[in-house]
Amino acid sequence: MRREGKDWERRMAIAAVLAVGGMLFAAAHPGQGKPFTPGKDGWLTLFDGSDVAKWQKSKDASWALKDGTLVGTKGEMVSHWHWTDFELAGEFRGAGSLRFRVSLAPMPDQAGYVLGLADGSIRTADGRVVARGKHPASDAWRSVRLLVSKGKFTVDFDGKTVAEGGDNTYPAMGYLALVADGRPFQARRLRIRPLNREKHENIPAPNSACYVCHANFDGEPISKVHLKEEVPCAKCHGPSLAHRSDEDNVTTPDVMFTRAEVDAACLECHKRHKREKNRKDGRGPGRPPDDATCTDCHGNHKGRN
Repeated sequence: MRREGKDWERRMAIAAVLAVGGMLFAAAHPGQGKPFTPGKDGWLTLFDGSDVAKWQKSKDASWALKDGTLVGTKGEMVSHWHWTDFELAGEFRGAGSLRFRVSLAPMPDQAGYVLGLADGSIRTADGRVVARGKHPASDAWRSVRLLVSKGKFTVDFDGKTVAEGGDNTYPAMGYLALVADGRPFQARRLRIRPLNREKHENIPAPNSACYVCHANFDGEPISKVHLKEEVPCAKCHGPSLAHRSDEDNVTTPDVMFTRAEVDAACLECHKRHKREKNRKDGRGPGRPPDDATCTDCHGNHKGRN
């Protein structure tokens, strides 16, 4: 009994330390840990702190996920998705850079542009200045907005424009890459919104168009249930005409979800319910994890093609 009492006291002490640490972290990192709410405004989440599923390290690169932040010291962290015109928003710390419109064959081969996240300058791959930044160097976190639209580039740091310019040397779509040059470089809360697409709100998006590539629609519990209820794919993912028309499979649907966004997306139509202590179907663990999402019990939705 004495040993159990000491164990209980020790656990309570650890819990208290963790609770205080969590409050201190929240105070020092406002907004950290809060999931993005996917809206119908076209914004997509590139990184929300929960995983790096949409990114891949280049060869010999040194990048890691630490406390909800992407941290790199060498090489590139490359996004799987490709973009032409877009608005990107995120928070950065350090003197790294962001490459964009970088593409390889079979797409039009282009070296793309480089946004210096120290001062906001944009250069071509060969070093020519496209937009000269005027932000003083700083080691603090800064909110960055990059607008790439119809050959014009605008860079905002903490709500103030620090660089403007234009260039059409590399007009085709390409990938994004975070680049660390040997010094610590951090990024968090990255979102992106494609621009200058034709409006498709009134164009029907029948599921049959999705089934051309996504052949597993009737093999997933979630897809099967929604199919039975005649809920279209566009209900959650938007019309996604550019995605449906892309045979190279590099253009994303209009709306995508990370694990942290799943519950918010499901609750747009479904009511929240208390998590069951025991699975009624007799499968899986007796109790879902504390951070469970809807898909942990109701099946994952991968949309393989």
